[in-house]
Amino acid sequence: MAAGFGDKRRDLHALWSFREDVHLEAAPHGKTLVLHSRWDEIEVPHPGPAVFDALRRMSLGPIHLDNVISDEADLATLHRLLDRLDPLVVRSLGVDREQPMVSVVPLVQRSRLRVIPVAADVPVRLSRFAVINTNGRDYRLESPLALHRVLLHTAEAMSLVGHLRRPTRPDAVRDAPPYFSTLVAYLAAAGMVVGAERDEPFRPVEFAEDTDDALISWSPVNLLFHSRSTLGRHDLAFGATHPVGDRRGIEPVVVPPGDTGLIRLYRPTWEALVAVDPPLSAAVEAANGARPAAGPLTARELGELLYRAARVRSVSGPPGSPEETSDRPYLSVGSRYELELYVVVGDCNGISQGVYRYDPLSHGLRALPSETRAVVAALENARLVAQMPDLPPALVVITARFRRLSWKYNGLSYAMILKNVGMLTQTLCLVAAGLSLGVYPLECVDIERWADALGADWRIESSVGALVLGRKPHPGDDAAVTGWHEVNDAHWADLAHRLMPDDETT
Repeated sequence: MAAGFGDKRRDLHALWSFREDVHLEAAPHGKTLVLHSRWDEIEVPHPGPAVFDALRRMSLGPIHLDNVISDEADLATLHRLLDRLDPLVVRSLGVDREQPMVSVVPLVQRSRLRVIPVAADVPVRLSRFAVINTNGRDYRLESPLALHRVLLHTAEAMSLVGHLRRPTRPDAVRDAPPYFSTLVAYLAAAGMVVGAERDEPFRPVEFAEDTDDALISWSPVNLLFHSRSTLGRHDLAFGATHPVGDRRGIEPVVVPPGDTGLIRLYRPTWEALVAVDPPLSAAVEAANGARPAAGPLTARELGELLYRAARVRSVSGPPGSPEETSDRPYLSVGSRYELELYVVVGDCNGISQGVYRYDPLSHGLRALPSETRAVVAALENARLVAQMPDLPPALVVITARFRRLSWKYNGLSYAMILKNVGMLTQTLCLVAAGLSLGVYPLECVDIERWADALGADWRIESSVGALVLGRKPHPGDDAAVTGWHEVNDAHWADLAHRLMPDDETT
């Protein structure tokens, strides 16, 4: 029968194995062993029989080295070799010599595990950047600051980690087994546990990560997202891996029209556009981020803005197939064009107050069920976020249909969405500047509010950006433009505004 949690007679055993993606191959001549990994191939020339057998067994699962090697010289040779193979080696601790309780898995080629005993009287704590989840079999302890992952295979391991939720001295944990300090040392070596920098009477315990200038402005969620949506600090599936198969969950290239009618919008002609459109540099300089002014928009202005910034220019690939995609005026990482536009109209000549979905294929608006109070509430919320004195004439909400990307990409799809939101927002702002309209991107959006307003499941389609739209602000209208010191040709913005079409004739 297994010993209970409080059985202090037990010791932890060090167990060794390889990552699951490492496999061994003996060279044809039989004198060299080749280890294949996700990073490269490593040759081990002339391994002795005992070393060869130990490596072979490690490829099958965790082993205790004393079980396979008795000769001290062979054991020393093996330890030197394992030090060289450190990024491929999983280090485990187990109460017995066959079943691991905790495993430390290297994530990248630079991973090195150096276990140093932890002083029993120094407070330790789980890193505030450590997160725990499950893979369906084990608890997984990860941190964006660590180059290892810790697997907690047993409920006892999870219980012991629970003691580290706040600063504690390993020798002060009641009823802890004698190997608790050994477990803490492994967790510290893996980057999951931190030791106190200062522990003085009547003062809070201080940890370096809480005062590190490089970390103090990072939240655990944001730093983990940054590290996992880029390469270099994890071993997760990444890129165009088609994680849910070729067809499951694929969103169409454009949203089906449904039963609602289409309000057709104005389409500018190329000839009219190039005749009056200001240069790109003028639009860039004129888009200064000032809050829009009050005053009604026109259906023509809204139609031209959406046509020039977000229409579908062409489609490619068999309809409904994974290869079907579209071409639009703004750039899109991955070219999946997962973003949708919704317009909340408050004051626009030619378009009734309401909430509309922009149909980029037919270039028109499709009305969504909405009440007047819901429209006013949405505009009021936007006014507060933008710190405007009056309700904006219109609000443009950007949503993402996540499965347009997530069916194909692993690890980076949401990061791609955020990049695409930036490119669409920039395009809308530049076109609006060329039309002498005022536009202001909002810093945040309420995903619950918009899920309710759009009747959407926020896990499938959710708001990821928004802009308030209105009249071009008059000079001095926005207090944010005051108090600046000119550095590099700041007067270009004034020159650019002179090239913009008059607001009254737009």
